[in-house]
Amino acid sequence: MIVWALFDSGNGCYKRSAQKFDDIEIYSIGLDIENKNDHFIHLNLADYSYMFGNNELYETLDALPSPDLIIASPPCESWSIASAMRGGNASWKQETGDGLFEPQMPLSRFTIRDYKEYENYQFKPEKSLINRINGELCTFNTIQIIKRYSPAFYIIENPASSRIWEYIESVLGFELLFDNMTYYGNYDYPVKKGTKFKSNLSLDLQQTKPDKLINLKILMRKYNERSNIPEKLVDEIFEKVLDQFKQIK
Repeated sequence: MIVWALFDSGNGCYKRSAQKFDDIEIYSIGLDIENKNDHFIHLNLADYSYMFGNNELYETLDALPSPDLIIASPPCESWSIASAMRGGNASWKQETGDGLFEPQMPLSRFTIRDYKEYENYQFKPEKSLINRINGELCTFNTIQIIKRYSPAFYIIENPASSRIWEYIESVLGFELLFDNMTYYGNYDYPVKKGTKFKSNLSLDLQQTKPDKLINLKILMRKYNERSNIPEKLVDEIFEKVLDQFKQIK
């Protein structure tokens, strides 16, 4: 089974697990923000220069073996409740009505904040803007890559409360049929962290809400560590996808 692991450029969680399976050939793709690893294909997945004739993104991907599984962990900074502000987070806010009449259309959760809204908050508008643009481009390219290469299976990982899920469905118009909710704490991990691996197949992951309440930011101050995924969890995902893959081959 050929696996493309998008954004697997930090600690290489997907690569680490895939190497245990003789039936998996994995290609990790992305950029390491800490410049500590080199197990992956260096490619900017937020790149949009193909709009101007520079097709490095797709030329690089076209040269790889066609994927049977695309698994992706796009950066969650712009989608996360970790940067909570009134009515949303540092990158987005929920539109509000006047309360007098029911709106004919649902109010958007993806309104860009005005500069002055950051007053009295620790978040910086410039940084929040960059996070938002990077988050949108990474998410958009992830969906475009899935559409372009049509793998039998695709999985997108992000925190359970991430706004990315509504963005993918409502703004990008792409349906992810199965939520595949789980908690890191179910897989011998010292952090509770509710996470979804939304996909076109059911993974039937453990969903017992653990008691562990360790703060992820306190436990893991570095970006690669915060982005880490429990090895046992990734092992289970690959085992289940492999079982499904063998049934269709």
